[in-house]
Amino acid sequence: MRTYTHVIDSKAVKRTIQSIPDYWIIRELSERDYGIDLMIEIFSEIGCDKNGHKSYDSTGYVSYLQIKGTNEELKVNRDGITVSFPIEKKALLYVEKFSTPFILVRVCTLDVSKTIYFLWLQRYIIDVLEIEIPDWRTDDQEHYSVRIPITNKLPENFKKIEKISSRIKYIEEHSEFYERYSIMEPGFDSIIDGKFTNELYKCFIDEFKRISNLTTLLNNNNCQIDSNDIKNLIEYIKEVQAGIKHPKKVKDFLDPIPFNLNLLLYDNFMRMQSETMIAENENDTVY
Repeated sequence: MRTYTHVIDSKAVKRTIQSIPDYWIIRELSERDYGIDLMIEIFSEIGCDKNGHKSYDSTGYVSYLQIKGTNEELKVNRDGITVSFPIEKKALLYVEKFSTPFILVRVCTLDVSKTIYFLWLQRYIIDVLEIEIPDWRTDDQEHYSVRIPITNKLPENFKKIEKISSRIKYIEEHSEFYERYSIMEPGFDSIIDGKFTNELYKCFIDEFKRISNLTTLLNNNNCQIDSNDIKNLIEYIKEVQAGIKHPKKVKDFLDPIPFNLNLLLYDNFMRMQSETMIAENENDTVY
C-alpha cells in the first residue's frame, strides 16, 4: 500500500530535485531507511563548447541529502531566524559517523512557492548540539529539535551547499600542502644564501607546480592565496635561477605571497574558528 506519508515523501524529493541546478548530478538511493534520499555531485562551469553552449566539469564534491517533507506550513520560530525540526538521536548518531556532509532538507509540499530549507547536520552537532546538550549522546532523550536558519534556502543559497560539499576535499588538499610546504619553506632562505643548485631549483619549482594543482585549496582558502600567485612565484624563482632577480630577504619573493603561504600553512589549526567568524560577519552560519 502506498500511504499518504509516502506520497508526501515523493513530492518532497521531487521538489528538492527541482531546486538543484540542472548541471549537478543527482543520484537517487534505494536504501532510504538509512536516511539518505539523494546524493549530489557538484559540477562547475568551465566555459563554452564549440557551439557556444556552457560546459561543466565535476568538482569531486559530494553530499548526502536527507529529505523530510510535510504538508503543513513551516512556521518560523519566535527568534525570527530559524525553523525547527525534530530528529531522532539514532539518526544523529548515524550521521556523525560520516565524513561526507549530511544535509537535512526540510520541504513544505503544499505548493511550489513554499521555501525549502537545509541544514548541515554534522556541523550543527558540533556548533550547537554539543554546546547546548554536551551529554546528548548518552542521555535518555530520544529526539532533539534542530533549528534550521531561514537563510538556508533552496534554490537561492545553493552556493552554500557547494561550499559545504567541498570541505572534505579542502581538508585533504590542505594536508598535502602542509606536508609539502613545511619542508619547502626553508628553501627561500637557502636561495637567498646562494645554496641552491640547479637540481634543487628544479625540485623546488616542481613542488610548487604540484601545489598549483590543489585547486580546491587555492580556490576556497581565506588566506588570500590562489593559483595565479603560485604561478607568478614559480616564474619569479625561475628568474632568480637565471640571475635576473636577486632577492635579499624572503619578502622579496613577490610579497605578500610568502606571508600568505605561511598563513595557509597554519590555517588548519584555526579552520573551524575562522569559518565561524567569517560566517558571523556575513550574518550566516557555517551549518
